[in-house]
Amino acid sequence: MGHEKTAKQVDDELDEICLQMIQLMDEYCSSIGRLEHCLRDGCVHLAKSRYVMGNRSVSDLQLPTSGPYTARSTVIREKNTDTINLTHDNSGDDPIKRFGVLVPGSLRMAQERFCKCLESTIEAAIIKSEMEKVQGNYLSLKDVRSQMANKVNK
Repeated sequence: MGHEKTAKQVDDELDEICLQMIQLMDEYCSSIGRLEHCLRDGCVHLAKSRYVMGNRSVSDLQLPTSGPYTARSTVIREKNTDTINLTHDNSGDDPIKRFGVLVPGSLRMAQERFCKCLESTIEAAIIKSEMEKVQGNYLSLKDVRSQMANKVNK
């Protein structure tokens, strides 16, 4: 019987979980803001590249249409721990080589910014999964608290 929590302890835990959730929401909003910023910068640099090289030189015509394509980054989600990781493999195809040997710096900057977008997306997904865990803890503690209230009222 000594392992049961008092109503005050459960309320304190609920308060801590609420604070943790607010902190996670703040981190999530920040990561989404970084994603938005990187995406906007990447599109601006891509537009600069199209202006410098011509709209036919930087278009979807350079996308691979046949044969296997080896990605340089892969998202891996481990089922046991439910963690998300981003792995980089430099032996994969470098998409910037499809635009020629001498490409403008703005195209390289666009590639760098879009890679940062991928990292920000992974970060946001990790934070969101943490928020879901915290929400599950909150709901279970809330159920415990309501059961305690029902026992007191009877």
